[in-house]
Formats: sequence, structure tokens, C-alpha cells
Amino acid sequence: MNDIQLDQADLVGTEEHPPGKEHPQGAYDATTRLAASWYVAMRSDDLKDKPTELTLFGRPCVAWRSATGRAVVMDRHCSHLGANLADGRVKDGCIQCPFHHWRYDEQGQCVNIPGHSPEVRRLEPVPRGAHQPTLVAAERYGYVWVWYGSPQPLHPLPEIAAADVDNGDFMHLHFAFETTTAVLRIVENFYDAQHANPVHELPIKAFELKLFDDWRQWPEVESLARAGAWFGAGIDFTVDRYFGPLGMLSRALGLSMSQMNLHFDGYPGGCVMTVALDGDVKYKLLQCVTPVSDGKNVMHMLISIKKVGGPLRRARDFVLFGLQTRQAAGYDVKIWNGMKPDGGGAYSRYDKLVLKYRAFYRGWVDRVAEGTARSRSRE
Repeated sequence: MNDIQLDQADLVGTEEHPPGKEHPQGAYDATTRLAASWYVAMRSDDLKDKPTELTLFGRPCVAWRSATGRAVVMDRHCSHLGANLADGRVKDGCIQCPFHHWRYDEQGQCVNIPGHSPEVRRLEPVPRGAHQPTLVAAERYGYVWVWYGSPQPLHPLPEIAAADVDNGDFMHLHFAFETTTAVLRIVENFYDAQHANPVHELPIKAFELKLFDDWRQWPEVESLARAGAWFGAGIDFTVDRYFGPLGMLSRALGLSMSQMNLHFDGYPGGCVMTVALDGDVKYKLLQCVTPVSDGKNVMHMLISIKKVGGPLRRARDFVLFGLQTRQAAGYDVKIWNGMKPDGGGAYSRYDKLVLKYRAFYRGWVDRVAEGTARSRSRE
């Protein structure tokens, strides 16, 4: 574990370094730019037999399932005359345009044009430009994911055994909120210890911020760490009781706690949070994002609650750790929707984890710029 040390740039806006002309130009670029990473396209359950229209990264897209059930995400408008492929259908394992029935396979290649028999294709092949740009996609944890920022993924999806939908040892709750805030504001929020009392009414006596650089204590993060895509951190809260709207019920049931330990396995596009109360792990929370367009994003959360005891105990835990967490997330979203994407700049010492995560995130924003430059050099 590292003792968190901030350099001069990190400290701009603190009491030691008040904001002013020395503030570095472009210091907040990362708040309005996306890091190279995996992002959620949609819930798996929402992708059925028909094509589904969606917008990702400000880009009109269509999602559909191939003959093998694989999720495919590609540009929405047909390369022929621009018809909306979401108004078409899936036929013979391909997506078929509603206008002229051109068909595209899961790689985006046009493989059939009506009237083009094998004999005709020898004389008049499918036009070279008849191709739909396709995003790299994967499916896990009940989500369809897409990669952003480079032709091929630079890091894997996080490994979360508890979140696998077929893991019967955990109860799962998916939910989502639309927000007008920037993606970075969403993914940095877990590291902000100061808002826990004003927003979530956590009765804090004290808290300690932690930063980790050795992943070996958490083997699940090895693949992320080896790709340089792991941000390890923690916040240990000392509290005097259960909190929130259901706190009175918890105390009536004889539940109490003095320590809340949050461990974060962050990655450029989100975070996995492990929550322990008095040393006992209660649940894991995957936070991820759908970047829709400027001024519109969707925050997703998947809570995986450990099954303990009988039906009544499990129902209580689902309410306390699942539904109450969903309610708490709504409080954050309400505040985010009134924030400037690049606002602020006057930091306190308690913003250390937020600033460290921003530096980590900024490094993956730079990966997008590098990927764009390499792509242009090949053109």
C-alpha cells in the first residue's frame, strides 16, 4: 500500500496551492473526453431476435444477434443508400436492410444483394464499399459491451466471479440511471469519501484513504493489472450505526457495525467495489457506463449480494444492500445533473484518490489519441 503523495500539479486548487494563473491549461480535458476502455452498449436481456437501435459515443448504431446468438454492434445506416438497419430484420444469420434487402454478416461485410446470383456475382461482385463498420463486442455479467479507443482492446473486461449471472451463491440486481454529467464524473465518484456524509448520511467518525500498487492480494485483477489498467484503492470508514432510510429497521433487527471497508478495483471505464462491514464481505458492485452522446450518459450498476441464511435473511440483505444502494445512487445522479462537466478546481487533501484516479484515467484518454494517430498513419 502506498502513502498517497501528491505532486504540484495534483495540488492545484488546494489551500497550499490556490487556483490562479498557474493552473495548467487543459487540466480538465479528461472530464469531457473518453478513456480507451470497455463500455456497456445495452443489457443482454434487451437484445432479442430483432435489431435494436442505439446510440454510442454519439454514433448511430444497431445491435443484433447472429445465428449463433453472438451480439453484434455496427453502424446503423446501410452503406448502400443509408436506410436504418434497425428497421430491418435478421435473416439467415445476417442483418437485412429494409430498403433493398442487402444483407450484412457479423463482420459487417455485405454478403448478399437480391438479384446477384453466383453467376451475376462473378460478373458484377458486391461493391467494395458495401461494408458496415463494426465495434468489437463482448457479452458478460448480463451486459453487451463494446470497446472504444483503438482497433483492438488494450485491456480485458474485469474478472468478477460473483457477478457471473450463473453464480448461484449471489443475488443479482441490475439498475441504471440516465445522467447529463461526463463519464469521468461517474467513474470517479466512488473515490470521493467526502460526499458520504452530506449526500448519503453515513455517520462517519473517521475515514482513511488507501492506494494500492501491488495487485497480488486480489488475484481477480491480475489481467487488468498486467495491462496497466488497474487502479487499486480503498476507503475505511469508522461509523457508529447502520445508516440511510432503512437504518432504523436494521437497528431494530439488532444489526450494528463500526467499520465499513470499501475496496476499489478501478479500470478506465468503471469500477468494481467490494463492501465489507466489520470485516465481513457483504456484496460486490460493478459500476459501468454507456456513453451515449454529449450531455447524455447512462450509469449502470450490478450488485452481487452474498447469499447467507434462509429466505428472510436473504430478503433483508437484498433490501439493505441492493435496494438501498440503488436509492443512494439516485441521490448522486441528482447532484451530477446540476454539475459543470469541467467545474471546480479548489481541492482539499481529501480529494487525493479522486485526483489520482483522474491521472490514471487521463493516461487512457491519451491511448485514444495514440490509436487515432496510428490509424491515420496507415491511411
